[in-house]
Amino acid sequence: MRVARMKIEDAVTAVTAEANALMSCLGQPVVAYHVTEIMREANLEHARQMQLALMRRSIEALVDDGLEDVAAEQCVSQFHGRLGLTWSLLHASDGVAH
Repeated sequence: MRVARMKIEDAVTAVTAEANALMSCLGQPVVAYHVTEIMREANLEHARQMQLALMRRSIEALVDDGLEDVAAEQCVSQFHGRLGLTWSLLHASDGVAH
């Protein structure tokens, strides 16, 4: 049986689903660009660094947009989890050992 390979476009769609607060605050093109770059990064450590930088900027942007710190952190935490899991799934389908 063949294993279905996830494509970067599918990964970006999976990560950004239900990320409405970030999409409205940062803009869909901005979020999609950063998520796409993270998904393209094959090096696990560098992908994590990129992800953490995006999470910090996302929290700052949400707070600047009027969300309270705790609510912004919760929103970004859920996004962070989806991003990490999707990156792992994408790169596992490529046969990359981590």
